[in-house]
Amino acid sequence: MISNRFNFIVPILVLVAVQLTYAQQNTGINTIQSKGFKASVVKIDITPNEPKMLLGYAARQSTGINDRIYHRIVAMDDGVKQFFLVSTDICVMSPSEYDHVAAILQKDLGIDPENFWWTLTHTHSAPEVGVPGLPEVFMGDRYKHDVDTAYTLLVERSLIKGITEARNKLVKAKLGVGWGFSQANINRRAIDVDGKASLGLNPEGAVDRKIGLIRLDKEDGSPLALIANYAIHGTVLGAGQTEISGDAPGIVSEYVEQKLGVPLLFINGAAGNLAPIYSVYPNPKAGHLSQFKVLLGDKIISANKEIVSSRSDIKLFTGSLIIETPRKPKLSWPKDLSRYTQTLANGDHMVLLPARFLKINEDVAIWSLPVELFCEISNEIRDRSPFPFTFFFGYTNGWLGYLPTEKEWKHGGYEIETVSPYTPVVEKHLKEAVLGYLEGEMKSTPASQPQSLNKPTKIKPETNGMLRLTARNGNGIGPKIKYMPEWWAFGWFTNLDRVEWDVEVELEGEYNAELVWSVSDETAGNEFLLEAGKQKLIGTIDRSGSWEIFKSKNIGTIKLKPGRQKIVFKSNKPSVDAGMLDLREIKLSLVQSK
Repeated sequence: MISNRFNFIVPILVLVAVQLTYAQQNTGINTIQSKGFKASVVKIDITPNEPKMLLGYAARQSTGINDRIYHRIVAMDDGVKQFFLVSTDICVMSPSEYDHVAAILQKDLGIDPENFWWTLTHTHSAPEVGVPGLPEVFMGDRYKHDVDTAYTLLVERSLIKGITEARNKLVKAKLGVGWGFSQANINRRAIDVDGKASLGLNPEGAVDRKIGLIRLDKEDGSPLALIANYAIHGTVLGAGQTEISGDAPGIVSEYVEQKLGVPLLFINGAAGNLAPIYSVYPNPKAGHLSQFKVLLGDKIISANKEIVSSRSDIKLFTGSLIIETPRKPKLSWPKDLSRYTQTLANGDHMVLLPARFLKINEDVAIWSLPVELFCEISNEIRDRSPFPFTFFFGYTNGWLGYLPTEKEWKHGGYEIETVSPYTPVVEKHLKEAVLGYLEGEMKSTPASQPQSLNKPTKIKPETNGMLRLTARNGNGIGPKIKYMPEWWAFGWFTNLDRVEWDVEVELEGEYNAELVWSVSDETAGNEFLLEAGKQKLIGTIDRSGSWEIFKSKNIGTIKLKPGRQKIVFKSNKPSVDAGMLDLREIKLSLVQSK
């Protein structure tokens, strides 16, 4: 059931497919050209003209402008799908801010949320935008002041204007991909003699110094835009610096733009444990801020020269994945992020982490998360990926904290003790999910295959024997039922609607059924029927709190026989013409085998 919930639209994964011919991964790759492929780029100044509260350190107000900050927007159109990538010179924002803007874009411009990616450069010398989200849970003392609604509105309106302009400026284009290398970053997890970590510099720590590069050219081969992916904290300037600045990402972008004459979208990577080699200095001169033009800017320019040809036969393919992982015990959760958490029947709280993927033809895979990821994880995924060009975009579509490796938990420190909502098992859950998607659905699905947000597939037991009947993998049948990708759920509009799953049951026995749903208090109370052959489970849809709040509850048990079969969820009173619930998932766990 959809009421007014599209005030907030969740981020959905994006894949874009591109068939490229490539030489060596550590040099350049030929660019790509698809029949009808078009692209455009827009750059919009969002520098405020009055003092603003800056985000990144303790609460502080700006006292001037060192360098200006921007939205940089790329639009791509393969003739079927339009995709929009934004890079903004701010630190972090709540996923609910992304949801809000995505909802406006969908309503006013018809842009599906899964085709809109909003990345942040992570400069610590730019104004706050929107409500704090998780940072207020972690560091509430920094957010005693009011939300700056005026500046937030400026950022939102300028972004929407920029996307509208980018759509109107689309021209025939080509696309190329390559690699570069820069030693502008360093591990910042300093490990002391007692094994404890603190923020500092660790020359022996893990790093990621690859530059992932995507170049868009016009039809005549002249450059249109550059997208550079590099992992580095925007912290050359420390808390004592109160002039607005894009920090290293902003300075490097402006420098490359001056040299090449086209906009550069700086997309940060897995920078959770990576600092610039000059960090937290009181002013640009002390922090050698200008030197990053050489350390990183010139390296981007050199890598760009290695992209020697381009193609226009481009196909954009999009998809999504939700990673469910335990939330840190006793951690509270902001109300604006209710869709990013879930409470299980046993009372455990989970984080619902939205990953996104972008596949360009058959050789380029880009995945993203709204987190500050430790680089070891993205390095491993890149090394194990079946795609020759695999990039990770961090700080995308919001911020849900730091995501460290499991082995780093023993060292503690700021990233783990203060600003992570996860538990040590999150690394395992993330790698299994992302690599499974890259190696499975993303690799096996041809770029040319028509896309479907909802993909009914045969359900097989997981390693623990659980059968997970998700909305994404179910078949919605009925006059008005609709799969809602922004909620990862089926919306029930009439009691004539139902969902069917094709299920392979290995073990005969009694299964506990756990329902994940949402419903308004006014609509709750309708009877449901879960049916597997002659076996039936009947119950009542309890309240969840609102359409925006998903809850999990054990609804009873059902006996399943081994073999392939159809499992159906529907209303038990189809004569009642009313909505019933929004269904995200049914989990079937074996209680007793026969």
